[in-house]
Amino acid sequence: MPVERLARVFKKSRDSWKANAAEKQKKLRALEIKVRDLKASRDYWKKKAQEATAQLRQLEAEPEARPKKGDSINLNPPIFS
Repeated sequence: MPVERLARVFKKSRDSWKANAAEKQKKLRALEIKVRDLKASRDYWKKKAQEATAQLRQLEAEPEARPKKGDSINLNPPIFS
């Protein structure tokens, strides 16, 4: 094979490899950003859920918040418009 043709084939191969590597790097960066954002969102909602659970436990622990034995509980509260 002539040297000029080999050089052309190798250059084309190298350029193709570089383009593929750049595309993969771009996708990798986008996925890293997505993971970062999802982790932040998950941490935020996890904290909110823990706060709500703590508040619920606190309300359940208060004696006046619990209905006493014999108290009637309205299972059909009025609907407000």
